[in-house]
Amino acid sequence: MLVYLYYFFMVVSFITSLFYLRHKKIKILSSLLFLSIATEMGVEVMSAKGFNYFILYHFFTITEYALITLLLRDSMRIHPIRKVMLYSIFIFAAFSLFISFRVQEFRQFPTIGNSIEGLLVITWCILALWFIDANYNTTIFQRPDFWFIVSFLVYFSGTIAFNGIYNYLLRDKTATDRNLFSIINSFCNYLLYILLIIGISRYKWKKYIPQ
Repeated sequence: MLVYLYYFFMVVSFITSLFYLRHKKIKILSSLLFLSIATEMGVEVMSAKGFNYFILYHFFTITEYALITLLLRDSMRIHPIRKVMLYSIFIFAAFSLFISFRVQEFRQFPTIGNSIEGLLVITWCILALWFIDANYNTTIFQRPDFWFIVSFLVYFSGTIAFNGIYNYLLRDKTATDRNLFSIINSFCNYLLYILLIIGISRYKWKKYIPQ
């Protein structure tokens, strides 16, 4: 039940984004949401057929990080940080592939890459909030950038610890531990997509124009 509610919020977020594709940030976000839906559909199909589906998450993590970083980078006005964020996409992709091929096999959940992704995204979110541009006619709560940044910050802050030990939970822990992980992960996903929907809806404000 928890996972299907998570899928529901994901689909609603994607459908909502389709009405605002004229905005650059929404195009990036919509691509991320579409990729998320496609990945989860692939996971459901492969799981039903008894195939190893963790390989999908290895490649999803790389693309997810790239799209989230591009989205956050578009909200960043400090040029040196923007440059570092762009370079980090290629470095992270190379490092993640190395980990997948040499350290953590594709039949396991990519906990190492996922943890590094979480740390990087949290860092970009904190910097983006710190340097957020105040030259707008609206309050910060009426601005899409704020909600997008907070959504990723909340999600990765809430899941980074559990995602890092996911393989350990699958191997050695009880059903109670796995259920606890599922509840926390689902709750963080609910918050992520609800906050993204709020952020997307902020584009309705006519005063969202730089001075």
